[in-house]
Amino acid sequence: MKIKFTFFGSFLFVLFQIQLANAQQVLHGKISNYTNGPSEIESFDRFSAISQTWGKVDEKGNFSIILEDDFLGKARKMAEEAQENAPKGFTISFKKVSETFACPFEEVETEGGDLAVSGLPELTLMDEMGNPTNGILYAASSLEIARWLFTYRDENVSPGYYLEFYYLEGPATAKGKCLLETYTGVGEEVFEESTTIALELQAGWNIIRYGIDEVFISSSGKVFPLKLTVSRLEKLPEDL
Repeated sequence: MKIKFTFFGSFLFVLFQIQLANAQQVLHGKISNYTNGPSEIESFDRFSAISQTWGKVDEKGNFSIILEDDFLGKARKMAEEAQENAPKGFTISFKKVSETFACPFEEVETEGGDLAVSGLPELTLMDEMGNPTNGILYAASSLEIARWLFTYRDENVSPGYYLEFYYLEGPATAKGKCLLETYTGVGEEVFEESTTIALELQAGWNIIRYGIDEVFISSSGKVFPLKLTVSRLEKLPEDL
């Protein structure tokens, strides 16, 4: 299975092909027009100042991201290291299902809501000096959505989706509808953002699709998500 994937960097936009292999254990792909040389795919913890390696990119742009079978074991070790360097009074803990898939002001019905959830953090490509200057990886259906994520949802968004990869220690469900009154920043202009959550989660790795089904265009021209859906996928979509 070959599908498109967007790579978002500070100065560079490219497309690459990606495959999901070995029962969701390795993400394989190739970054087109890649010229930055061998690179580590890493995440960085701001408390422990420790980098974690998740994969590699070779000089031709071929890359792999490892999704370990016992991912919670690695995540717990990362949390312990981060806790040792956390500010006084700050406790690092895993989010629960009921916290990960929740509404701001409404309750989402869950089964297995107390189960711990972890997942892939923000992934960056490191340069030869070990600095995160070669870009950030997003699984999205368009460059516009990748840019929206990169700017902490400040840029205009477009219909489509992005993916997150979560690991659960057991099966769970989360179902509900979130309604959120949102101001556009133009006077008293407001709209109601709607998010439908319908998840049947399995133990181990889950591909979670955050769909932006409709958008709201404010009087200033800024584009916001209007109707969203959160669902689980069995495999990566063809138009990723």
